[in-house]
Amino acid sequence: MRLHLALLAALALYSRTAYCQPDDEDEGYGGEDGSMGEGGYGGEGGYGGEDEEAPPPPPAGDARELTSVDEFDLFLDDNDASVIGAFLTKEMPDPNAVKPEGWDDEEDGEWSPETITNPALSAFNAITGETYGYRWAYTTTPEVLAKLKAKSEGLYLYRSPRFLSKEHGDRPRERFPSSTLSQSAVSNWLAAKAAPLVGLFSSDTKERYVGGAVRGSKPALVVVFVNLDNAKGMQYALKRVRKVALAHKGKLSFALANLGDSKYDMEDHGLASKSTADVRMGILHRTAAKDDFYGASADFSEKALSAFVASFLAGELTPHVKPEPDYSAGGGEDDEDGDVEGDEGGGEDDDKEEM
Repeated sequence: MRLHLALLAALALYSRTAYCQPDDEDEGYGGEDGSMGEGGYGGEGGYGGEDEEAPPPPPAGDARELTSVDEFDLFLDDNDASVIGAFLTKEMPDPNAVKPEGWDDEEDGEWSPETITNPALSAFNAITGETYGYRWAYTTTPEVLAKLKAKSEGLYLYRSPRFLSKEHGDRPRERFPSSTLSQSAVSNWLAAKAAPLVGLFSSDTKERYVGGAVRGSKPALVVVFVNLDNAKGMQYALKRVRKVALAHKGKLSFALANLGDSKYDMEDHGLASKSTADVRMGILHRTAAKDDFYGASADFSEKALSAFVASFLAGELTPHVKPEPDYSAGGGEDDEDGDVEGDEGGGEDDDKEEM
């Protein structure tokens, strides 16, 4: 009896082991390279294998859908420009669909073409995933389309109402001049149209001002660092910067940057702030070889900004050279033991093991 029970236990153990272990190391978990095999990631028959490509990425873009006029107005109320796609529908019958030969409505039912995503919306989504640094939204809601005055599908650019100045020639909105959307055409259009006379400078908008197909092909950028969260202080600076910008239109670009978010940008210019009420002036000049940064030591005013700009255009300014970081005090690269801080060798755990 005991022998019989022992044999049953051994058979059960063998069956459990055989079930848990794959017959072939190339299949399932536990291959030589630790990857999942057939039916898993990275192995034969799975994603990334020789015979099958990885699955396609999720739909491109992160555009926000605007479903009401209130959402539309709220989206536009920003320091940066807004790009909005107007589409009459999200889905539509496939215009290229053809009724199958021999289809019998009585026998097979009434034929209707397959429903597909609106091709214009698909093109828009692809562009939002490839064109960075802009705020994207789209709508198919009739009330919002009426607000846009959109009787057909199109792409619209709204400049920031906080920086807009019709008095100085800024247009509130622009419409893309074609019903066919392509990444290169839309990107070039946005780069040329997004910024008003004096706009927003940030990590997202920087390339609009100093980028371009040819490095150094755009004019230098005058940046005034001010607390944009203080509406009164922002308008004080904006009013004076616009006057100087208007006098140098076509020769220089002008923008305001948020003082609180611009510590490292200001350091590039050799500038620093001690108070949220500070206003600092800098110039970024991208040449074919490098980026040159200039900073003004004078307190901000229309007169001081004009003088700073005039000195730059006359070639009288010397670019700021940012000092190299000093690692000696922190035991980093110049550590006496020759180890860079955080190196895997010589940590506390190693000392404990030696003890």
